[in-house]
Formats: sequence, structure tokens, C-alpha cells
Amino acid sequence: MVRAVAAAALAALLSAAPSAAETLAPWVILGPAGAVVRTLTTEAACPRIRYDDFDRPMQVRVGPWADYPHTVCEAPLPKIVQRVTFAGRDVPVPKAEVRRVVVLGDTGCRIRGIFAQACNDPAQWPFQRMAAAAAALRPDLVIHVGDYHYRESPCPLPGAGCSGSPYGYNWGAWRADFFDPARPLLDAAPWVMVRGNHEDCNRAGHGWYRYLEPRARPVDCEAFTEPYRVEAGGLDLVVVDSAHALDRTPPPPLVERYRPQLAAARALARPGAWLLVHHPLYAVFRFDGPERRPLETNATLLAAAEGLGADPFSVVFSGHIHRFDVFRFAGDRPSQVIVGGGGTAVDPALGDGPDRFAIAGMDVAERVSDKGFQFLLLEREGAAWQATLHDLDRGAVRRCRLEGKNFSCPQ
Repeated sequence: MVRAVAAAALAALLSAAPSAAETLAPWVILGPAGAVVRTLTTEAACPRIRYDDFDRPMQVRVGPWADYPHTVCEAPLPKIVQRVTFAGRDVPVPKAEVRRVVVLGDTGCRIRGIFAQACNDPAQWPFQRMAAAAAALRPDLVIHVGDYHYRESPCPLPGAGCSGSPYGYNWGAWRADFFDPARPLLDAAPWVMVRGNHEDCNRAGHGWYRYLEPRARPVDCEAFTEPYRVEAGGLDLVVVDSAHALDRTPPPPLVERYRPQLAAARALARPGAWLLVHHPLYAVFRFDGPERRPLETNATLLAAAEGLGADPFSVVFSGHIHRFDVFRFAGDRPSQVIVGGGGTAVDPALGDGPDRFAIAGMDVAERVSDKGFQFLLLEREGAAWQATLHDLDRGAVRRCRLEGKNFSCPQ
């Protein structure tokens, strides 16, 4: 056992350090100030990038540090630019009208303590297959609802299916969990990145701020950041950072820390806006006890939202629970959609519960729960959106429709 752990530690160390000079193909992130192109390099200077007919240098976001051997380079992407190339290859640019959106979340391979997902088996950890399948659908935009990094511990046993995996909070684990498998989808479209609890400051927060946070990098890992709005080709998105929101029994100061964030997010919302937040606001994790009592999540955000009045969003997209769930509410209330089956070990479907129940005082008119490795494709249809749930093993398993505040999945 000691020998296996030592071998895993050596593999993690070796994977964190590039064996030769390298520069990664760039990716595009949408944030409150528009689009930014980002890449990593071990070269002495940031590379140049070509916008239409002229080249420009990328700027240093942050230099190499400890377990992160690359310089992170970036450049703003003005709306006027029509074509971007990097080392002779095209880089995806934001579309004037977004018509096809991929939503997915919770994509990393879980290794923590004695629990080990078989990261080396594409059937047991299929994120790379999922990225390729989603890219083949030619989306205009990709939304990741959080939790990218799951390789926190060494592979516990040689036969666990994760032998040789890097682990810990370093470039090697980030590369294995996200950058390598996500490459087909990073090449296909710009992304909106939502921070998950796996990217909090006790876990992979430093990597989050180096690689994926769209705004300026802070001096140190910040636990709380302000919500922001993204305008994406006629689609209005509001992003809330819920990385430190506890699912259960939050202390009052934590609730009060999130209350102004939720109020600010509501103030940012325009008609028809989507709310993107890793922890679900209006969901049930399971039906508990012999009474099948609905156990709500997230307690921090639910308490913080009390007294803020009507929710202006048309829909809330989240992850955190590793399955596909829909909660449609009676009246003028936003639907909650959970898309958390992106690759990490899946949770069981919600199962049977009471015929009628409420979440946050809102009567549930329709609920759907589906287990599997899945992503969602939304296609614009006038003022509405057709949504198809794609399962890697079963194909298109559900067809839904978002119209107004109603996200409905007829059986």
C-alpha cells in the first residue's frame, strides 16, 4: 500500500512539470467585460495572437508558481473582431446570435480518500467522450455549471482503475481532469465558466483564479466574488459564485454574506435572463425518511433568498447534484434545472416522493430526474428553447422545452 501511494505521488510530481517547452492551444471565456482569450506557456514571453489582419501580443495574467509551472497569458477579444487564429489554427469567437447552447457540469474524475473513480476507463469516466460528442453538435456557446477538479488524493489501490493519476492542487491534476479531456469542446465554442465548491479556497481555488475566472486575478484566493452579467449573442446570463455556500446548517454570518449577492444578481437580471449558479437554489437532493420528506438544497442560498421578493429569472441552471433534475413550479416562478452528470461519479435518480410538495414555499408542478453521464443541448426556437438531454450510453433520452419560466419535459 505504501509503495502504491509513493508511486502515485511520483506520478503526480512528474505530471505537474512539463518535460519540454510548451504552449497550449487557447480557450475563450465570456465574462462581464466581454470575451477573453487565454493560454498557458512555459516560454519566456507570452505568444502573439492574430485578430483578423493584425497580430497582437498576449499579456501575462500570472507567472509560474509552485505547482503551476506555466505563465498564464490572455488578451481581450473585442466584439469587432471576426476571426482569431493562434499558431495557424482558428480560435472560436462569440456569435452575434447564440442559437445552440451546451450545458454540462461536475466533469472531473473523483479520487478522494478511499473512494476512487476509474479515471483510466472511458466508460467509467467519460468526460473526454462527452466533450467530443457535444463538440460534434456545433454549439455556439458552452456553459459549465461548476466542479472541474476532483483528483484530490492519490489512487488508493493499484487495481482501482486510476493507477498513475496525478492528484492534488496542481497543474497535473487540472490538466488530467479538465484541459486535456475538454479540448474538443474548448476548440468548438466560447465558454461561460461557473465556479463550483471544488474550486473553493480550501481546494482548487488557486487553479480556478489562474485558469478559468474571467475577471482580473486577485492577489490571493478570494472566497466570495460579486455576481456579474454576461451578454452572449442575445442571451442574458447572470453568474453567481456559490463556492463556499454550505448545503446544510449554515452559520448566520454566511447566510448574510450571500444575501446581498443574491440581491445584486436579481438587480442585474433583464427579462428572460438565466441564472447560472453551481449550487441549486430550488431543488431536492433526496426524499428523506419514512415520510419521504423533501430534503432541500442549498440551505445557505435558500436562507439568503428569504425576503428578497419575486425571483426575476426565467430559469436557474446548476450542477452539484450529479444527475439531471428539473423542478417546474406553479405560478410565475423560475424553473430549476440541474445538469450535473458531466463525468464524475453519478448520483442515483431522485426516486419516488410525495405527489405534491413545495420547495422554498413554491408548489412543484412537474419534476424530472434522470441518472447517467449526460449533457444538455438547448436550441433557440423563436422566443423559446428546445432542450435535448444527451446520454452517452442511451442517446437523446429526454426532450424538453423552455418557454417563459416553464422548463417542461413531457414524458
